[in-house]
Amino acid sequence: MACIILSGAKINYEMSKGKTEIKARGYGMRYPDEMPIITNKDVGK
Repeated sequence: MACIILSGAKINYEMSKGKTEIKARGYGMRYPDEMPIITNKDVGK
């Protein structure tokens, strides 16, 4: 019975680029220019 009812339901999963970025940042996404660069002289500290 549920399959018959849900077969007509249309699900839209589209998100704007802004909402996608906000969600990704919530999961820990960072851009490469936001990350610190570790050099060999920093490793020995």
